[in-house]
Amino acid sequence: MVWMVAFWVLVAVLAAAVVSLLFPRNSSREDARRVLRERLARGELGAAEYRERMQNLEVQSSKGSRGWVGVAVVVLLALVTLWAVLAMGAGWGMHGRWGMPGMSMPHMGSWSPSPVASARPGGRLLPVELADFSFRPGVVRVRAGEPVNLKLRNTGYVPHDLYVPDLHFRAALAPGQELVAGLLADRPGTFEFYCTVPGHREAGMRGVLVVSP
Repeated sequence: MVWMVAFWVLVAVLAAAVVSLLFPRNSSREDARRVLRERLARGELGAAEYRERMQNLEVQSSKGSRGWVGVAVVVLLALVTLWAVLAMGAGWGMHGRWGMPGMSMPHMGSWSPSPVASARPGGRLLPVELADFSFRPGVVRVRAGEPVNLKLRNTGYVPHDLYVPDLHFRAALAPGQELVAGLLADRPGTFEFYCTVPGHREAGMRGVLVVSP
């Protein structure tokens, strides 16, 4: 899974930053100091110039350390964010086939798959993509009483569903899954639909079903 590869790449970068902070490579700086001392002894540098160059070496060394600290902080924040996203996508799915393989995380909600409405013969086919974390398109238009079939496809890396509470419609899909579900809106209006996985709706995974007379 791409997200897991990204996670371990960030772990490796963070480890490299920590090692560089704990065990800095001082050989190049020591060589530079030795050269300055030798030039001072040979009279090639005055005392003032010697002190100035030594101070510049210390400043450069300090900047390098601060740079690694910044890298470590950024990578650590990225790891925490990625872990939170993985937990959000996998924690609720520990029951049944919805969990991510190899991930052991606390349960984060009561989300579970539900039966899907059968396709309606002769119904208009409307493709809807479930991504991380959005619906495409975000606005679906149908006519009241018109039988339609939603061709749903989960292109994300975690499970998603499409839920229209006012019409009692819900279809859940695993990553990479595609299915066709029948939908019949019996009255005109504007109805919100969203993903019921904890945190996904708040992350922006919502849309609108517009039913015209």
